[in-house]
Amino acid sequence: MSPPWEVTLYQKLDLSIADVARSLTAGNVIGQGRSGVVYKVAIPSGLMVAVKRFDSAEKISAASFSSEIATLATIRHRNIVRLLGWGANLKTNLLFYDYMANGTLGALLHEGDGAGLVEWETRFKIALGVAEGLAYLHHDCVPPILHRDVKSHNILLGDQYEAFLADFGLARVVEDEPGSLSANPQFAGSYGYIAPEYACMLRITVKSDVYSYGVVLLEIITGKKPVDPSFPDGQHVVQWVRDHLKSKKDPVEILDPKLQGHPDTQIQEMLQALGISLLCTSNRAEDRPTMKDVAVLLREIRQEPIGGSDPHKPTSKSSKMTETNPSYSSSSVTPAQMLMLQQGSSRCSLAYSSSSASIPSSATSITNQTPCVVSELYFRIGKCIKSEHRKGVIAMIQ
Repeated sequence: MSPPWEVTLYQKLDLSIADVARSLTAGNVIGQGRSGVVYKVAIPSGLMVAVKRFDSAEKISAASFSSEIATLATIRHRNIVRLLGWGANLKTNLLFYDYMANGTLGALLHEGDGAGLVEWETRFKIALGVAEGLAYLHHDCVPPILHRDVKSHNILLGDQYEAFLADFGLARVVEDEPGSLSANPQFAGSYGYIAPEYACMLRITVKSDVYSYGVVLLEIITGKKPVDPSFPDGQHVVQWVRDHLKSKKDPVEILDPKLQGHPDTQIQEMLQALGISLLCTSNRAEDRPTMKDVAVLLREIRQEPIGGSDPHKPTSKSSKMTETNPSYSSSSVTPAQMLMLQQGSSRCSLAYSSSSASIPSSATSITNQTPCVVSELYFRIGKCIKSEHRKGVIAMIQ
């Protein structure tokens, strides 16, 4: 006889914990992470839910289980996976989530016969959704929440390929003033996505999440894995892109071959997104934009309304978040970033070129009418897209 279950539901579900436990079979496995296995389970109402199982006796699994509940039970956003509830006994811990029929971004880009067969419109939508989810965690939750394991396989895709940030087993809140925390004994992050400063100082900040997001954005644009088998000597995608641009080769060659041949307007969007990804993956944390800034820069590519629709409201009051609409007028872009875009830098410089490109009128008007530094940053990106070559980015210098 199994130990008794303790169950807490945050949504009204016709759910029998005993039936759920019996459904956790090998045939229902849809994913596996560092701390648990994920199953697809049908409940009596006909609804499909995702169930993540942890071994309650295993220390890291138990810590991840507690972290996910502590984080997801108190927040709601359209681009963050929804926690439906949890169950626990002496042997097993379970988390219940909305089921995502289209799997993960990593699988979409890299796995199966249809790997990478997804249009730019969908890729851009996913990139923007993840950026806005991270911006919510960093800027609209009080104190801020660090995800600490942003990667393509932790981004779930809904029926319409909406992006949902998932797997909060390593998430932590930022309690101290500098906005960083020391790494705990449980190693944070995944190979290929870890920011340089973590290896050097073992300290993680919101800018560490920004770096990981930049790697994901490069995956979306190039179709390459962070450490792709096609790269020489185990090279990383960030260095691969930088080396290509240093050599003055056509930057369009960096794009996923499945995206090449698209209209010039879309190619230009891809190259502007490439510029944003290179800002995000700057070697120095202070040279990276905030996720709030990144979301604005991506929206400016399409001249979409800043902020999009309102994020979902929380189902319960929490000291960890404030019910405010995202505010994207930020002064967090540093003068160093401006200089990198305008004049270049020994650390990380960008130059763009395209005779077919123009500065979006919305970026110009926003820059003229408001002191928003984000708009100024985008204006400088647009201003550099000019002159000699028909397409894209000219140089990216370490």
